[in-house]
Amino acid sequence: MGELKAVTGVTPRLAYLYLGVMVATWAANWPLMRLALAHAQPMVFVSLRMAGSIAIIAPVLAVLRRPLLPVPRERFALFWVGLFQVTGFVVFSIVGLAIVAPGRAIVLAYTMPLWAIPLGLVLSREVLSPSKLAGAAVGFAGLVVFMNPALVDWTDVREAAGNLLLLLAAICWAVGSCLYGRRSWRSSFWAQTFWQLAAGAVTIVVPALAVEPDWSVSWTPGFVAILAYNWTVTTALGYFLWNKVLAVMSPAVAGQVLTLTPISGFLLSTLIFGGAITIDIVGGILLIAIGLILTLRP
Repeated sequence: MGELKAVTGVTPRLAYLYLGVMVATWAANWPLMRLALAHAQPMVFVSLRMAGSIAIIAPVLAVLRRPLLPVPRERFALFWVGLFQVTGFVVFSIVGLAIVAPGRAIVLAYTMPLWAIPLGLVLSREVLSPSKLAGAAVGFAGLVVFMNPALVDWTDVREAAGNLLLLLAAICWAVGSCLYGRRSWRSSFWAQTFWQLAAGAVTIVVPALAVEPDWSVSWTPGFVAILAYNWTVTTALGYFLWNKVLAVMSPAVAGQVLTLTPISGFLLSTLIFGGAITIDIVGGILLIAIGLILTLRP
């Protein structure tokens, strides 16, 4: 582990700081994205999001004389990482968000660690301590509470599809993160980030051009501000920090910390869009908090 820290420049304490930044910025983005969907179709919005991020990162790296591309032998593997944790997560989550209330949407999308645990055992041969397994079980029992029939009408095809798409987004994120954690990377973090986002941009924009008939956008200062926030903070910076975290921490443990994101995002979305906070929701939040404590306990 000491050698890994020297190579990556990231310590576990610094990784938790990065996760804190991600929790705050990603939680705020879900209500913002829901507001953005009033100005553009879901696939149009994510296409603009990905294209804008690439357009910002590329010239900045060129000016700083940083490598734009990862080393050749890592490009194929990083493409698949980007395909899952960028394309899969972004597309399925935004389509689900167009159907499901933002508070519920963020909770379902952040079940990622629930899927990262079995996937990590298979893909990364990761060994988790009993405390971390217990914490994950308790914490994600809280997330399951959000899916009970009292809160979701599973007989409504559209609502059920929205919820399942958000779960699929979480699974894609978990697959990409576990694939990333399988090896040590020699490419710089910014080159890795750019390549993954480039893979995401191509595999999102090209299909969107083919299947999305309505590319009209209601351009307002607020919509532009939301796009700028997504270009710089939640996409470019967010994926850069996530790669750094995964260099020293497993997706299951890092994802457990990120469960603070749906808690914050749910409360923020409720304040903005309204909605009742029931005993089911309170119980789910308490279980998540207990699971987080168990997972992070030395």
